[in-house]
This record gives sequence, C-alpha cells and structure tokens, in this order.
Amino acid sequence: MHTLKSILGRGRRAAQRLFPLTVAALALSACDDPFKLKASYGNEPFVYSLYGISGSGPANAPAALDLVGRSPVRVDGSFNFDIAFDFDGLGKVVILPQKLVGTPISGSRTVALQRISGSYESVLLAPTKGWQLDSAVTLLPGEVLGVRMTSASCAYQMSTDMYAKIVVDSVRTGGLIFGRGVINPNCGFRSFAEGIPEK
Repeated sequence: MHTLKSILGRGRRAAQRLFPLTVAALALSACDDPFKLKASYGNEPFVYSLYGISGSGPANAPAALDLVGRSPVRVDGSFNFDIAFDFDGLGKVVILPQKLVGTPISGSRTVALQRISGSYESVLLAPTKGWQLDSAVTLLPGEVLGVRMTSASCAYQMSTDMYAKIVVDSVRTGGLIFGRGVINPNCGFRSFAEGIPEK
C-alpha cells in the first residue's frame, strides 16, 4: 500500500531527473537566433544548351541565360538575361555579363563573375570575395563559374544579391555549348547544396 509520503517522494525524484533535461532543452532553444534569415525555396538545378553570340548557330538561337528563369534566351533588344556566351580567338568560351552586351531601357543588371576552383559537384558555397564586377571571364569545359547578380525580386530584402554556379560540360562542332547550373533563389543565400539552403 502506497502512502502519501512515498508517492510524493517518487514525484520529487522524477522531477529531479527531468530538471537537467529541461534546462538543456531551454539552453538549446535559447541558442537559436530568432532574427536569423531562413530560406523559403530549395536550390534549383538546370541544364542548358546554347550558342555563342558571334557563332555560327541558327538564326535567333539562344546565346544567353536568364538565371532566375533557369532558361536559355535569345540576345535581342530587350537584353533580358544575366549572362551571354561567346567565343574568343582561341575558341574558348567567354561569359559576358549583360552590361557588356547592351543596356535595356529599364536599366542594366549588376552581375559579378568568378571562377571557382574544384569540381562542379564539390562547389557548394559561393565565395564572399574575389568577384569581378561586369567583366568577361573565359571558361574551359569543366571549370566552375560563380555568378552574383542583383535581382529585382530582392529589392526589399536585407540582401539584393542572388547566387548561381554554372559549368560548361562540352562544346560541339558548330559551336553548340552544353552545360549545367544551380541557382539559389533565396536573396542573400550562397549555398548550392541540394534542398532548402541554410546559408
């Protein structure tokens, strides 16, 4: 038969055992920054095939990438793209920010480029330094290019930048360029890891 004293004693011992766990849980929750930005969208991979601006591709063939839309587009008077593709005198692929190709009536996009060392799969975070603003970059097949662009969709966010990475996988006879890319659609986030990024 359980007395009131023994029941109360057991309750006290149970509470004593739970107390350290409760303190630990509260400490962990206190470490979370309530003001930390959280991403809303998963990183978006894409593939592309296009020609160089001055290449021998078909008329009206795509020669640029709209990275937010993840799609190859034509280079026309709207200049509705982030980066365009061309070839130099040695046949290397040249990546051109929009501003070096033309300026739309609505104003040019601010685009910075940077070659990133490592394989395409191993590059999981855009750098914070070393960006070349509105400058052309040559790219060999297999080399990874980071792209930092100012996006209108980030106009009212804490950061106005979006980040992407691309790689040229191959260049076919006739100047057809094949490649892959990933864009992080969350303003200010630099991670290229699969899923919803934490950075």
